[in-house]
Amino acid sequence: MEIRFNVTGTRRKELVNAITEVTDTPANYKGAPTFAYEIGDFTVNKEGTLSFDSMTDSDLVERLLNELAERGFECETDDLLTIEMPLEGFTEAALENLDRLIASKAELIKKAIGADALPVERTETTLKFPWFRFDADGETVTAYSRFIGALCAAAKEQKRVTAKEKPVENEKFAFRVFLIRLGFVGDEYKAARRILLKNLSGNSAFKSGKPPKAEVTADE
Repeated sequence: MEIRFNVTGTRRKELVNAITEVTDTPANYKGAPTFAYEIGDFTVNKEGTLSFDSMTDSDLVERLLNELAERGFECETDDLLTIEMPLEGFTEAALENLDRLIASKAELIKKAIGADALPVERTETTLKFPWFRFDADGETVTAYSRFIGALCAAAKEQKRVTAKEKPVENEKFAFRVFLIRLGFVGDEYKAARRILLKNLSGNSAFKSGKPPKAEVTADE
């Protein structure tokens, strides 16, 4: 995942120091050619872009982003927030699975996260998902990061994926089922499910959109 703070020089060092304080982890300056700082699971490049992967502790990410905002470090608001995943481990079949997974739920995903399109940009070493709004808070960023991580994991693990998108009447129920298939199960994912379902219509608990009517027995 990448978050662009667009800071250089002294201000970049202040950003690194802030991350060091919040995470209680020393910074390691890499020198040429990257001129990046590594602070545990976090990296700050020479343009002041903060990056980390989807496996980074979600509570730590949320706390860090909130603390950086309180200290006056503002993200670039003209660009989309990009989540970046390692290309390592993806076969061509897995990449096709990823495309099909996204296509199979494209309209629901776009509505859930407020995106107009769902491009996946491939570099030599990573896959980039520039789908998200930069004004998202720490908890929302964590939910998005987990979602992309789960999509990538499913693409690698599944044997075959159908790309055809089916019309749905109850958006929340359909997307909740999809999230559960991706592994969003239990209290650990409760906040992420809530965030990813809040923009959708319908009822997440009942396929028909409402609870079934209670049956009246002869004793009543």
